[in-house]
Amino acid sequence: MKILKIFFILSLAFVFGCKTQHLMPETTTPEQMKEPETTKIDNAPKIVVKEEKVSVPDGEEKSLDSKRFYVILGSFGVYQNAQKFKNQLMHEGFYPGILVNENGLYRVCVDSYDDENTARKKVTDIRDEYKQFRDAWLLIKKEN
Repeated sequence: MKILKIFFILSLAFVFGCKTQHLMPETTTPEQMKEPETTKIDNAPKIVVKEEKVSVPDGEEKSLDSKRFYVILGSFGVYQNAQKFKNQLMHEGFYPGILVNENGLYRVCVDSYDDENTARKKVTDIRDEYKQFRDAWLLIKKEN
């Protein structure tokens, strides 16, 4: 019975004796500021590229035929409509020309280049500067 009393007293002393707990204060290290992750969203539409056999119709500047890459602003099934659009573009400060593809569509181009990257940049520049020509595209003349 004495052992039981001693055990009981020690148990009480242990329970009530450890009344306050000494906890180590949490050490916090300042987290390095992370830059928010950003995803670049390119809202610019992709440049449409078509490869076609084209020629210069009668009455148009024959020097147009010497280049390979053309910036196209309009396509028409009737030559007179292409001519009207060409005149409209001239009033807006462009120096347009007309090409005809093998299916008889008249393509109104505003610039022609030997270098594809330069032509692509011009398409992008026109889209940015002239909101009405956001559908400008690149025509690549097929080699015969």
